[in-house]
Amino acid sequence: MKRITEEEVKSYRVLTHEHISRYGMRQVTAFTLTPIPDEPGWEQVTYYGKRYIDPLMEINNNSNHKPPHYIYVLVNASIPGICKIGYTTTTVYNRVTQINKATGVIIPWDPVFSYKCLNGRALERDIHEELELMGIRVNPKREGFNIDVDSARAVIERLGKNYKINEENE
Repeated sequence: MKRITEEEVKSYRVLTHEHISRYGMRQVTAFTLTPIPDEPGWEQVTYYGKRYIDPLMEINNNSNHKPPHYIYVLVNASIPGICKIGYTTTTVYNRVTQINKATGVIIPWDPVFSYKCLNGRALERDIHEELELMGIRVNPKREGFNIDVDSARAVIERLGKNYKINEENE
């Protein structure tokens, strides 16, 4: 674990007390100390998790220009109130087609939102952790969440800003 500057903070994700109590200190990779104004000599400790991928650095350092990833939100008429949130390295259309071909899918899933990003796996992990901390994950081994589409979209867009592709650099 290393101490980071206020400028470096932008490249890390803040770990809340709930996150640390649930997943432990093993995910803490950095910290900051901030003086507490009304208590001389005391400092507030803030813990941070793994560094975010810098989208511009990844694009500029990658001569192959890997295709983007997509976070998607799917709904199913037979499971009201549940959103399936995952990621794909292909297109959302291809992924939904693949999911709906499974023999256990009686009513097909419908895509309602997608978010173009870098490192979809890491973003998906962050989203799933956040939603799990909110207590709305239906099954810890599945991608189903008891959340409405607008709320899911808001969480994805908020966490996704650190994985967003700058369209000018594509």
